[in-house]
Amino acid sequence: MVRKELHLDEKVIASLEKEAKRQNRSLKNYLEHLAIQEAKRLEVPSEEYMKMMDDLLDKCDNKKVDFFSIEDVLKRNGISN
Repeated sequence: MVRKELHLDEKVIASLEKEAKRQNRSLKNYLEHLAIQEAKRLEVPSEEYMKMMDDLLDKCDNKKVDFFSIEDVLKRNGISN
């Protein structure tokens, strides 16, 4: 675990405290939550994306995915090209 010190404007702190309270969180917990969410968003590629792609590739390998031409998709959705 690493500790960091933040220097934030009082107005920023007030806004963050208000949102933390709205979410029934402490300010510390809310800031940790924001940092974790942002770190997950920055993962390249994210774990969720890797799992989704692995699942899709498995389905393709096992012939469990149907592919359609763009013409068929447009026709099925009543769109003329």
